[in-house]
Amino acid sequence: MLVLSLVIGALFVYWSTSKRVLTGQVCDVQTGEPIPGAMVAVEQVATITDDQGCYRLEGIPEEFLISVQYPGYLPFAETFTTRGMWTKRFLLTIALQPNHLSGTVSDELSGSPVEGAAVSVGELSTKTDATGHYELRYLVGRPVLTVQADGYLPWQGSFSIERNLLNGAPLNVVLVPNTVMGLVRDAKTGEAVEGALLTVAGGEVFPQGEGSYVLRRVRPGALITVQATGYHPIEQAFAGSESLVIDLHPREVTLLVSDALSGRPIAGAVVTGSAPVAKTDGDGRVTLWRVTLGETITARAEDYEPAQIIYTGEESLSLALRPTSLRGVVRDASTGQPIAGALIYVDGRIVVADGNGAYFIPDLPEQPTLVIKAAGYRKERVTAWQHANPVLAACADSTMPCADLMLTPFKVKGIYIPLALLSLPDQVRALIDLVERTELNAIVVDVKGDRGWLAYPSQVPLAQELGVAIGGLMDIREFLRLCKERGIYTIARLVIFKDSPLAFGHPELAVTNADGTVWTDAKGAGWTNPFRQEVVDYNIAIAVEVAQMGFDEIQVDYVRFPSDGDVTTIAYEEAENTMENRTAAINSFLAQLRTALRPWQVFTSVDLFGLTVSVAPTSDMGIGQRLDDVATLVDYVCPMIYPSTYISGNFGFEEPANHPYDVVYRATQDALRRTKTKIRPWLQHYSWQVTYGLEELQLQRQAAEDAGAWGWTFWNAGGRYNYEELFISPQEQPPPP
Repeated sequence: MLVLSLVIGALFVYWSTSKRVLTGQVCDVQTGEPIPGAMVAVEQVATITDDQGCYRLEGIPEEFLISVQYPGYLPFAETFTTRGMWTKRFLLTIALQPNHLSGTVSDELSGSPVEGAAVSVGELSTKTDATGHYELRYLVGRPVLTVQADGYLPWQGSFSIERNLLNGAPLNVVLVPNTVMGLVRDAKTGEAVEGALLTVAGGEVFPQGEGSYVLRRVRPGALITVQATGYHPIEQAFAGSESLVIDLHPREVTLLVSDALSGRPIAGAVVTGSAPVAKTDGDGRVTLWRVTLGETITARAEDYEPAQIIYTGEESLSLALRPTSLRGVVRDASTGQPIAGALIYVDGRIVVADGNGAYFIPDLPEQPTLVIKAAGYRKERVTAWQHANPVLAACADSTMPCADLMLTPFKVKGIYIPLALLSLPDQVRALIDLVERTELNAIVVDVKGDRGWLAYPSQVPLAQELGVAIGGLMDIREFLRLCKERGIYTIARLVIFKDSPLAFGHPELAVTNADGTVWTDAKGAGWTNPFRQEVVDYNIAIAVEVAQMGFDEIQVDYVRFPSDGDVTTIAYEEAENTMENRTAAINSFLAQLRTALRPWQVFTSVDLFGLTVSVAPTSDMGIGQRLDDVATLVDYVCPMIYPSTYISGNFGFEEPANHPYDVVYRATQDALRRTKTKIRPWLQHYSWQVTYGLEELQLQRQAAEDAGAWGWTFWNAGGRYNYEELFISPQEQPPPP
């Protein structure tokens, strides 16, 4: 018992003399993690938690107030009592509540929440959610809050520790959208662009007039799009500056205005659209600014039909204006010299170039086809605005529709096919092949032959009555087709007044004896009366019909009064047989023929006795043919200067046929001295009285060319041409073996 008493006594003494001890741990109420370094205080006794968040305080009273503080947490303070407790050691775990600051961030203009705003206090930061709400925990340091968001001015302000942290009052922030002063300018002139449309991704635009704008809530990197009528749209990222100048580049379009016929640029053309009126320069070009997509651009020029085009975004445009008239000069393509009297066929009209080659075509049709024809030149056809056509040469010094028409000189180098040979198509094709493979370029073919027969079925009533069409011949249209395919110039030979079918079928139209019977020549052929208009009309009707087939030239032969036979027995009732009357009749026929054939775009030629070009100009040789008269009525004069037909004494030669070069040369020169009409002689390709071989034939050709003839044709009554080398120029002939 004593021992027990001693122990109890000792314990009482210890308890009564020992200090109260408080221990425990400070931790985070949310995570449970210990908080080292927290200050724990009871009355005047204080300590710091160790790295495990533990603390120990001695000498605490029976009733005490314990406080705990640590940066970033709400302070803890609470009173405890130990009365009635026998132990002096106490364990107290304290959980600290983190401090926090919360609130919302909203837009000053709209009041709507600002999502993604950066909210920070010191090194602590967060971002607002979709409702603009933010919350920061464990705040330490200065009570300064910073809020930043793209497109807004930054915000910074103090918060109350007591109110906002201790009492949890929210701190709401209103952000002011940034303000960017904008200006849209013309990049070329620097002038403000009125009416430009700006759009900013996520921002607002407020037009201020005169190209100025205020942009609000513009985030760095936001795409700014600017559009304005007549300008290229632009899109650029906002770099964050307080002012923004945007230069718009006007839509720049180069327009070329040209002549639709010649391709020549048109200077001074007036161009209109939504852009200001402009005129083309000397090269037919104009630069248009601020052109609107879908805009109609119109070009006008004097003597042209206006033309339009709709702009769809191209950098360059072209407009071809259709001339409503055309002028210029018809020229020789090889020399540039004007061609007087050239004929231009257009829209059923014939325009004649004047003495200087100048022409003017008013009221040009919308899709014209021009046919240009002049003796000595290749007939040209210009169809519906063919650009880069060598026939058209733009006039360099004209502001009006103007094109010089360039004709290429053309000289016939031809052979003759008689009517009878058309019954042998294979031989005709062989002659066509000969022309194609040699220097030859033309064929003269009988369509109305020496006896008056026709190579085709005519629709002329009198021809049908007489039955003058010969059957079994090669179709004349097939002949034309074969020649055209090979580019061969075709000449239809028509024998006129020597015409047995008409003379015997209608004796009243024939040349008759004094007793009224039909007169016949030395070969028994009948002749028709050149004084009778019915005869003229019949032959002209046939000539027109043949021209309509598509021949390039109508050549008339036997356009004269009879000569072979006893002409002393002839009696003419219509007129006295005088030179004046004879030449008047022949000239009248040729004049009427020219008028009738003119619309059909064919050339005309007349065959003459060879001596007619060398006799006195006043002589008609008794047959009505006088060079000076007939030459003015046709495109080509074709004298038959066959050396074998000249008699002894002609040109001073005892036997002219032995001098082929001299006869052809002198006869051609005689003709050229008397007329400006193109002379194209007939040359002899046969032997009569004197044998003509290759040398004699070549001498004739050479003589004609040396004398200045405009081509030549060789005559052979049977259509036989035995010397192909005659038709190959010396430069192209192979060297001798």
